[in-house]
Amino acid sequence: MIYSSKLNKVQEILSNLVAEQQLLDQYLQSIPVRNWNTKTTYKNWNITAHVSYLAGLEDLAHNALKKKGSDFNKYRGPKGLEKFEKEAIKRGSDMRPQDVIEWWRMSRASVIEILAKSSPGKKITWWKNEIDCRTFAVTKLAETWAHSLDVYDAMKKDYEDTVRIEHVALFGWLNAEQASKVNKIKNQDLRIELIGPEYKAWQFGNEQSENSIKGNASDWCRVVTGRVPKGHKLTLSTEGDFAKKFVKLNHVKI
Repeated sequence: MIYSSKLNKVQEILSNLVAEQQLLDQYLQSIPVRNWNTKTTYKNWNITAHVSYLAGLEDLAHNALKKKGSDFNKYRGPKGLEKFEKEAIKRGSDMRPQDVIEWWRMSRASVIEILAKSSPGKKITWWKNEIDCRTFAVTKLAETWAHSLDVYDAMKKDYEDTVRIEHVALFGWLNAEQASKVNKIKNQDLRIELIGPEYKAWQFGNEQSENSIKGNASDWCRVVTGRVPKGHKLTLSTEGDFAKKFVKLNHVKI
């Protein structure tokens, strides 16, 4: 089995996405206004920048879902993402923290509503790629989780993983081809076998693959989202040359 049938259900993914977003939302509300300028390890952004970026991405997602991604025309070229980041961060920098949260809250709600009514296989343009709505929802969950790690870490607060990271783990497997392309190595079939919170067992990929990665789901999720802390020793075991290389790749911070 490539991945469990329940992950085919967009509604379940969306339910987990909403839960992950709400968890971050609630934590953000507990951070004193004076601490919103605290810098994180992600591009040296402060917390306001993180939430502004997430809100801006939701606006971009709404455009991709409703208007075929016409807004991407403003962000063409190798520095398109950088331009988008600067615009989103600039907009948020002129707001109070609570207003930035509200911007993100309203924008993400409209995207969830559209995704809930969309067929899982519906294709949308996202930057230079065309992906289906199911994969898009999984990607958004991984993105929210990763930025949550950044915020919690900046505030010296431990982030406790939940079974929702199953979807982050799936993102990592689905994104393996893209990660290989970015690092200019030939992609190969990859078998992933993980143990997650509450001793959940998750598997992705062909059981007969010559390349496999096994171990702690939290470690795998941090690898594929570019969030492995400095000095952290991974507990993942690998089999096959490609698997060994994959764990050590320079994974893009989403």
